[in-house]
Amino acid sequence: MSDDTTPSGRLSTGVDLLDSGLGGGVRAGSLVAVSALPRAQSEPLLYAMAAANSTRYLSTLRPAEEVADALTTAVPMGKAALDVDVRTVDGDDVLGSPEEFLGGLDAGSLLIVDPTTELEQGDRHRYREFLDTCKRALRMTDSVGLFHCHENTPSVLRRDMTLARADQVWDVRMDVVDRSVKTCLAVTKVRGGTPFGLVELTFDEAGVTAIVGRD
Repeated sequence: MSDDTTPSGRLSTGVDLLDSGLGGGVRAGSLVAVSALPRAQSEPLLYAMAAANSTRYLSTLRPAEEVADALTTAVPMGKAALDVDVRTVDGDDVLGSPEEFLGGLDAGSLLIVDPTTELEQGDRHRYREFLDTCKRALRMTDSVGLFHCHENTPSVLRRDMTLARADQVWDVRMDVVDRSVKTCLAVTKVRGGTPFGLVELTFDEAGVTAIVGRD
């Protein structure tokens, strides 16, 4: 985990090497899509960034208590108490009244939507309005949105809209090499920057660590 103060106008990802590759963190006002298969080890990336920032966590699938327990377990020993507001939400309610769920974000904070699938399966016009509202809220508060995008077969109806509006896309890939599970991350889209990858991720009691630099 990263305890360093990031440059002005950026939020730490909670992972040192990823912060470095992004010029010191994710630029405030950005929307990030984390794309991964449901079975891949992608949730720790959400927890790492949540632990490094004041966070509003909208869970569309798991109960808030379950997410809060997972966050607490993922935080390294000795780290300060989490500043995370976890809420269980219904996708249709969010699409029907996005301001209710996106309003009042703390300045310089993190908004997590986990996962986005239920929202993307809704009405196209309402999902577009949700994305517009989200982007405005992030810009107005100098915050960052982190959307957890599970890859599905068949593909989610509105995933094209999510990826098109995202300022960054993080692709998480999992493979089994010599009987060991290997998880890698590639930043395949950086609006106003340069994509990079792959970095190999490790997971232990210290949190998430990236152990391989840019290709």
